[in-house]
Amino acid sequence: MADPDNYTDPPTFLSHLQRNPRLQPYDFWPLVADSTVIVQHLSSVVIFICCFVGIYEDKVSPSYVSTLGNVCTVLGWGFWDYWVAHTQAARVIPKPTATPGSQFQTSENDRPDDQYADQQRSRPSSRDSELAGLGLNLNPRGLVVPSDSSHPQSMPSTQFTPSNPSSASSATSSQIYTTQNTASGHHPFTSPLSPRNQQRLATMKSAVLIYCALLGLSPILKSLTISTSSDSIWAISASLMCLNIFFFDYGGGVGAKFPASLSTNAALMSSTVLASRLPSAAHVFSLTLFSMEIFGLFPIFRRHLRHESWRGHLALAFALVLVAGGGLGLVWSTEGSWQAMLLGMLLWSLVAVLGMGGCSWWLIRLQHYKNVVTGPWDPARPVIRAGGWE
Repeated sequence: MADPDNYTDPPTFLSHLQRNPRLQPYDFWPLVADSTVIVQHLSSVVIFICCFVGIYEDKVSPSYVSTLGNVCTVLGWGFWDYWVAHTQAARVIPKPTATPGSQFQTSENDRPDDQYADQQRSRPSSRDSELAGLGLNLNPRGLVVPSDSSHPQSMPSTQFTPSNPSSASSATSSQIYTTQNTASGHHPFTSPLSPRNQQRLATMKSAVLIYCALLGLSPILKSLTISTSSDSIWAISASLMCLNIFFFDYGGGVGAKFPASLSTNAALMSSTVLASRLPSAAHVFSLTLFSMEIFGLFPIFRRHLRHESWRGHLALAFALVLVAGGGLGLVWSTEGSWQAMLLGMLLWSLVAVLGMGGCSWWLIRLQHYKNVVTGPWDPARPVIRAGGWE
C-alpha cells in the first residue's frame, strides 16, 4: 500500500516540534515594580471615595478638599511643565554656523528670508511672467516683493494696481499691506511671548474657563438625580468605578494624548452622580472639581513622573498608599482619631504589599501551565523588527 503524498515519517515529523518557542519567563521583582502603577490608581480611587464619604457625612469640609486638590494640581503642573520644557530643549539641534574660510554651504531652507527673496527675484519663471502687469514678484513663501529691487522704498502704492483684471484676485489687500510695511521698514506684529509661554497662557485660560463653567453648572448637577433613589446611585457609581479600574490604561506612556477615555469618562460620570447626592452646590462644585483633578490630570502627572524619575514614582506610590489607608481609617472610625488613621494605614499597606507580591507570584506560577505547540505545519508568522521584516 502506497503512502499518501503528504506522508511524513514520525521521527522527521516530531523533530521540528517546538513547545513555547517565544515564552519569556517573568521575574518576580520586575513584576512587583510594574504593579506599583496599579497600586497608585487603586489608592487614588480609594482617596476619592474617602473624600466623598467625608463630605457626605460632614466629617471633612468641601473647601478643604478643593483647596488641597488645587494646590497639588498647581504643583504637579509646575513639575510637568518643567519636564516638557526640558524634553523640548533636549530635542533642539543647534544649526551649524559658517566661519571664515569654511566650506559650509547653506541650503535654501536655511537661508534668511532676504537672501531667499533676492534669489527668487533673480530666477525668472512662468509665474512671474503671468504677473508682470502687477509689478510684483511672488516667491513660494507667499511674500510679495517689488519687482524693481533698486528702489524698494520709493515705490508708491498706486504701482500695485493690477493691469489685468483676471489676475486681480492674486493681489489681495493683505499682501499689499504686507508689501507696503516691508518696503517702509515695518514688520508684522509678533507676540513678545515665546511659544512655550503662549502655551502656558493658553493652559491658564482653559483652567479658568473650566473653573467658571463648573461653578455655573454646580446647581444643575445638584438636582441631576433628585428623582432617583440613593440605592440606585450607589449601584451606578460602584459599577462605573469598576469600569474605571478595569479599563484604565496602566501601560500607557507619556506620548498618549487622551489615554483610557472610557476609564476617565466612567470615573467622571461616577463622581457626577455621587456629587448629586450632596446637600449644596458648593459641595457639588468641590467634589466635581476634585474628581476632574484626580481622574483627569493626576494620571498624566504619574506617567511623566514614572518616565522622569523611578525613585519619585516609588515615593509617590508609597505616599498614596499611606494617604488612602489613613482616609479609610478616618471614614470607618466614628470618632476619627489618629489611632484609627494609623490602623488604616497599616491595613492598607499590608493589603498593597500582599497584593503586589501575591499577584506577581501567581502570574509566575501560571506560566508553568502555558503549553503552545508549534511546528512546520503552522503558517509562517512575520517578525517585525527595527531593521525590517524577517
